[in-house]
Amino acid sequence: MKQYKIFRNASGQVEAVKQGWSWPAFFFSVIWAIAKRLWIIAIWAILIVMAIGTFLSLNVDYEYSYQITNIISLLVYVVFGVYGNRWREKHLLTRGFKHVETLTAANPAGAVALYSKATSEAA
Repeated sequence: MKQYKIFRNASGQVEAVKQGWSWPAFFFSVIWAIAKRLWIIAIWAILIVMAIGTFLSLNVDYEYSYQITNIISLLVYVVFGVYGNRWREKHLLTRGFKHVETLTAANPAGAVALYSKATSEAA
C-alpha cells in the first residue's frame, strides 16, 4: 500500500499522485513528462541533455564524452524519479486542482475510488 495525495478541481475531476519515488518518471523521463502535460520540464530536460552532449562532443575526447553522457543521462533519470511526483503535484495546483486528502491505497485508481466512496457517503 502506498500514500496518495488526492487533488480535485472545480469541475469535480479527481487525480491521485503517489508520494515519493516515481518509477514511471525514472524509466520514461521525457515521455512521462509529456504524457503528464509537464511541457516545460520535458523541454528543459531535452535542452539540457542536448547542450551537455554537444559541449562534451566538442570539448572532450570521444571515448570519455560517451561515458560522461551516460552518467549525466542516469542522473537525469534519477532526478525525474525523485522529483517527478512533486512536479506533477505543482502542475495540478497550477491547473486549478486543490489538495483535498491523503489516502493509502494499492494504486492511483484505488485511491480515487476510496476518495469517491468517502465523499459520496458524506453527502
